Amino acid sequence: MTTGIVAAAVAILTWVFVEALGHYYPSPATWRKLRRVRGRRHVRRMRERFAEAGERRSGRKLALVLIALVAIWVGASGWLDKKWYEVVADAAPSLVVLLSLLRLPASLRAIAARMIEYERAAGEDPDEPLSEEGGDGPEVLAL
Repeated sequence: MTTGIVAAAVAILTWVFVEALGHYYPSPATWRKLRRVRGRRHVRRMRERFAEAGERRSGRKLALVLIALVAIWVGASGWLDKKWYEVVADAAPSLVVLLSLLRLPASLRAIAARMIEYERAAGEDPDEPLSEEGGDGPEVLAL
């Protein structure tokens, strides 16, 4: 019983984290600090990685595997000496994690879109490739 409550709490915290990340990260101040500390090129590459990860289908495939495991678990409830609704209650945290996995790509795409807007507000063209010569980060300041 206690492990089920802890699992449910952790699953809900995971879901809340994914949703909050998609709605609030990065703030304009965080974005400016990242650019100041790491440089434009690194922050641009981070944005591109968020966008690439948001387009991948691996989260959906993993969610499909998880839903299949939950279905097998519920189907095997007769062998577990439990009623099917008790097994569903035990599997509920897994379903919340499944929801988090399905929402993660949308959150990553929202982060990338927010960073594009910050770049536009800073007067840059987000689609223009960065030049390789002439650094702009802390390594230039260190020289």
